[in-house]
Amino acid sequence: MKTSQWSGSSLVRVGLVGVCVTWMVACDMIPGMGTPGPEIVKDAQETLSSGDLPGAAAQYSKLAGENPGSIEVAVGQAYMQVLQGDLDGADATLAATEEVAGERLSEVKMRRAIIARQQKDFEAMKEHGLASGMPAGRLLAAELHLINLESDEAAAILRELTGEQGRVGDTASEYLNMLDSGDQILTGLAEATALWSLGDRGPASSSAEELVKGLPEDDDSKPARILLWSGRAATSGEAAVAASLLDELSFPPQGQAWRVQATRAIIAAAQGEVDESIRILNALEAGGAPQDGLADARATACALVDDKKKAKEIVGDLESPAVARCLARAGASQLAPARSPDGPLKTFLENQ
Repeated sequence: MKTSQWSGSSLVRVGLVGVCVTWMVACDMIPGMGTPGPEIVKDAQETLSSGDLPGAAAQYSKLAGENPGSIEVAVGQAYMQVLQGDLDGADATLAATEEVAGERLSEVKMRRAIIARQQKDFEAMKEHGLASGMPAGRLLAAELHLINLESDEAAAILRELTGEQGRVGDTASEYLNMLDSGDQILTGLAEATALWSLGDRGPASSSAEELVKGLPEDDDSKPARILLWSGRAATSGEAAVAASLLDELSFPPQGQAWRVQATRAIIAAAQGEVDESIRILNALEAGGAPQDGLADARATACALVDDKKKAKEIVGDLESPAVARCLARAGASQLAPARSPDGPLKTFLENQ
């Protein structure tokens, strides 16, 4: 395997933050969806954790040839294929294990659903998600019903999920609140939210723009929805939509005035007005904006900037995986490792 297959890959850089992130679903939504743990893959996992992606891929390829019936090996090999951008190969690897998966078939099906979502093969996503029997898989099916304007079918699945703990149950309840409101605007926002969740983020933001603007002024949720969708639009190539939404905000939610300005800074970065973005962010820091929120805003703005000098100016002395990734993306490869906490991402960046 050539090292060039890995260098510069955005999937690699995202994937190093954690296996569940690369599989496009939060860890707490899918119990048991982390890295494989048995002894058979221990050495390969240690190689992966060290940041040696080509080495880990070679180990998994060898293991796959020697252990064609191992679910642990197949999961690891499919993960490496995802990191390389070979989604078809990852799906084929997992599909080949279904007959021998036994009680782990649901896990295999869920992983295939996640890959299908990334491929935008939504019918396959629905099929595998439902076959998994996992709450997160059923949620994916409900979201597909929503973007297909099948709200009754979506609601039926969502009602079954509201009793689930964690993000699946919370997300299902949020969708149902919009669908059960009887308000066509909120129903439309449920559909836009599902579109966003399934990866069509630009169209979702554009669709949400007029819907959010159409909410009554006395709707207490309108300011928060404006902030939510303006932030989403700004990071989805829809900076004009983001700015238009913020212009509709008469009064920010209590305690969130700083967030309005932070969103404006992100919009400025997206529009190439980087000096203006830096000015706003620095003013927020001088004004006592919450440090955690401001750090997130700086990392988000940095991720939209290609100039490494400006990227460094935006994030200042901050350290986090997001900061390290944005610096690496902007070309500040020598600085990026120092801004990452210890772990696979730092190791990977140091070896570039």
